[in-house]
Amino acid sequence: MSFACLIAALGSLAILSQELDVLLQPQRTEPSFFNQIASRPPPYGPSSYSKKITLIDCTYALLNLRRVETPEKAAAVARSCERLSDSMTATMPSNAHAWYVKALAHARLGETDAFLASYRKSRELGPNEQWLAENRTRLAEEMYAELDEESRRLHEADLTLLANSPRGTRTLAARYASNEEFRERIIQIVERLPPDRQRAFLQNVRSVLR
Repeated sequence: MSFACLIAALGSLAILSQELDVLLQPQRTEPSFFNQIASRPPPYGPSSYSKKITLIDCTYALLNLRRVETPEKAAAVARSCERLSDSMTATMPSNAHAWYVKALAHARLGETDAFLASYRKSRELGPNEQWLAENRTRLAEEMYAELDEESRRLHEADLTLLANSPRGTRTLAARYASNEEFRERIIQIVERLPPDRQRAFLQNVRSVLR
């Protein structure tokens, strides 16, 4: 085998090892899942698939910090996910998903300015990705008191995007039914939609409330 072929083979093995390392991490149902993330940022490989899996794992961890035993460990999980998203956005600055995870990590750490900057960046880079808009909407509602004028405008744009789709309408109707403070904001948005989308929203609210 030539030296060039050897180098190529070693490179392929290294990439394969990185990809497999992602799959070998503790699963979310395992007791060691949170401990592993608290100890170091989750690994990821070159593929978009491994990056997405790792970001989803961090999202799950950050949304379920109540399962972590101590505030110190919860902060360690958030900091690991922050470092993960920092690493991804440094090499892939257009990754809206990574910016969302960064915003979520900063929110959990109580770093409001950094949260707002990352939240706005995620919306700028992924304005039409509905699944990401659903995540951002949930986060923005949690942090609504901290949103500045620009961030509230972007949040309203995400809500409008969701209100214009069947799946998004169901999500908003469920929040309407469970969150009284949310009702006035979403009604103002729905009132500006075409009649068919208004009817769809009303039907979903009725379904949820039955």
